[in-house]
Amino acid sequence: MQLQGSIESFQQAGIGVVVLSYDSPELQQRFVEKFSITYPVLSDVSAESVNALGVLNTDYQPGDSAYGVAIPGVFILDTSQRVVGKIFIEGYEKRVDAAGVLAFAQEALQR
Repeated sequence: MQLQGSIESFQQAGIGVVVLSYDSPELQQRFVEKFSITYPVLSDVSAESVNALGVLNTDYQPGDSAYGVAIPGVFILDTSQRVVGKIFIEGYEKRVDAAGVLAFAQEALQR
C-alpha cells in the first residue's frame, strides 16, 4: 500500500514497478481491488521464480503454509532487463520505504 502511494513518483522518474508474491491470484486480486493497486502483481505460488532468483526464504519448507515467501527485497532492472541493483533484507519486519527504493533505483540506473 505504501508503494501505491508513491507510484506517481516512480512513473515520473520513468521507473516501472512490478510486484511478485507467493499469494494465489485470487487473493492478490482481492488485495488489488481493496487497495486500488495500479501496478502489476504477479503470483508465484509454486516458488519457481523466487527459487530461480535465489531469494526464497528457507525458514519454510514445502508443505508449510508460508512456503514460497521470498526474502523481502527489490531488483532494479535497466531497459535491457539487466539487474543493475538490488536490496534484500533478512526478516519480514524490516523493509526499505518507497522513497528509499526510488532513490536507490535512480542511482542504480544512472551508473
